[in-house]
Amino acid sequence: MEKILSLCNVLKKFPDKGVVIKSVNLDVFEGECLVLAGANGSGKTVLMRMACGLMEPDAGEILFRGTPISRIRRGSVGMVFQEADNQILGETVAEDIAFGPKNLRLPKEEVQKRTDAALSAMGLAEKREYSPRRLSGGEKRRLAVAGVLAMGCEALVMDEPFTNLDWQGVRQTLEVVSQMKAQGKTLVILTHELEKILAFADRLVILGQGGVRDDGKPTDVLDKLNPNWGVRDPRSSYATIADCTWL
Repeated sequence: MEKILSLCNVLKKFPDKGVVIKSVNLDVFEGECLVLAGANGSGKTVLMRMACGLMEPDAGEILFRGTPISRIRRGSVGMVFQEADNQILGETVAEDIAFGPKNLRLPKEEVQKRTDAALSAMGLAEKREYSPRRLSGGEKRRLAVAGVLAMGCEALVMDEPFTNLDWQGVRQTLEVVSQMKAQGKTLVILTHELEKILAFADRLVILGQGGVRDDGKPTDVLDKLNPNWGVRDPRSSYATIADCTWL
């Protein structure tokens, strides 16, 4: 598989927290579903915000298809934030999806085409004139994904996608993951709730204390899991990794 994202010796520090990311090396391959796990505060969100070009590293390099992320068209790597409400910018569902393509200064006809396609893909066509605030938690996640897709992203990062969702909302979010995976979209899922998503993972990466602790096939990583990493092996409750989904 071709590398779509490469993080090379990436370091990030903050005045009040010190070094949060310590010389991380990580490749993301086209078409894979990578689950990035780690305890709260392990640096998952900071690392992926840099990968999406939303934050600059203090050292190291981030490449998208071999080109520095700073020189890539905005939206090539899209991020769905942990709090979906923070991503809502339009007065209606359709306006919210169109916001990104409009900011890319695409022709009106292309904005309309992308908006319609994203509405259809995420099952929101019948709610195009709804206020986004009227949507359920799971529908807001789908709306956020639709907005990212409308921008033409090639890779999608989802930050703690199950936060504050009920059972139905989790299932709606997993349906989106399943759909994107079936279409060959590159996915990076940041979560500590492995029991909900691991069945979809091609790779499992554990981040802890600012660095990559393990990286490989989910079974291999879990077989060597260190309790100090703050990640629970879901196989204590599920028979196999294939059962680790709420879908």
